[in-house]
Amino acid sequence: MKDQTIGIYIHIPFCVKKCPYCSFNSIENSDVPEDSYIDALLKELAYYMHKTPDLSEKSLETVYIGGGTPSLISPGGIERLLRGINSVFSYTRQPEVTLEVNPGTVTFEKLLQFKEAGVNRLSLGIQSFSDKDLKSLGRIHTKRDALNCFEYARTAGFNNIGIDLISCIPGQILTEWSSELDAAISLRPEHISAYTLTIEKDTPFFRLDKEGRLLLPSEEEQLEMFELTINRLTSAGYNHYEVSNYSLQGLESRHNSRYWDSGDYIGLGAGAHSYRSSPDWGVRWWNISLPDDYIKSINNSGQAIAGLERLTEEEAITEGIFLGLRKSNGISYDWFSERFNFSLKESRSQRIAILIEDGLISERENTLRLTSKGLIIADTVITSLI
Repeated sequence: MKDQTIGIYIHIPFCVKKCPYCSFNSIENSDVPEDSYIDALLKELAYYMHKTPDLSEKSLETVYIGGGTPSLISPGGIERLLRGINSVFSYTRQPEVTLEVNPGTVTFEKLLQFKEAGVNRLSLGIQSFSDKDLKSLGRIHTKRDALNCFEYARTAGFNNIGIDLISCIPGQILTEWSSELDAAISLRPEHISAYTLTIEKDTPFFRLDKEGRLLLPSEEEQLEMFELTINRLTSAGYNHYEVSNYSLQGLESRHNSRYWDSGDYIGLGAGAHSYRSSPDWGVRWWNISLPDDYIKSINNSGQAIAGLERLTEEEAITEGIFLGLRKSNGISYDWFSERFNFSLKESRSQRIAILIEDGLISERENTLRLTSKGLIIADTVITSLI
């Protein structure tokens, strides 16, 4: 089952300030020139197009510019980057072109210029509408900045805006999270990503947590916040299409859906990851993390690959189950059989039967999916099937 489309992920690792909970590849106050970094991104793309000519036959489906803080890049830099991508790919429908934006880094004029540069979707890293919680998270913007940013984006003509929110912030209680959801719904963005704060290794939050100085909500409180999120957003007309993601009808993130559907994507930039579903069971690779080292490697050889792994059949199956069941649409038995040449339903029949009896998964229209009860403990349910 060959993927005839391609997604492009571009990593911009630069930040004004690194948040204490963030484990993504990002650096503060970089002195790497913007032009040098974009030159390297375009050289890396040229390398892939030369090395794997079949890429040019694929239809460009999505471009996602993430970070870090991509909105630190000038609109002119974004335009040059998108122009380079468009020069080597064709497409059958307008690609979704997403730019992640930190509300503390843009003006109305800058957002208008991003739109003119070819960006047609924004992902706003609002995270919270509470100044107290924004300070706790180490964000550089305020509630007013967030509201202004959203208004600027609408005025600039963006009609596909996503916002990110984080629940279970230290000291947060259920009524405060309820207010966050109310604030988000009142803006009526096309997409809401509502993530539970996770404590990642090698972050300041991880060290504080180990020292007992991070007052996180209890497991019971976290569960209540998750259930409230589902109920509040679905009641407001949002489609809960993935464990942490909600959208108005037909406005799901096309790029992120590629990840969950095991679609092909090429990652450009320092620390970017890539995935191809062929040959065999798939291959993934990732780039050098430090921007200076990345640029040097690109200038020397055209690529900056730090590591590569070819998936075994077992690993591909595990990923197919894990990613597929995170979607509300679940896993199509037909898709699974075509991809892996055996029946998920027959191979996991006893485990599936137990989970159905427990009300954690359901079978409908030849598809296996989590129930509302199963979504709350998604990772545990999915692990029991792998």
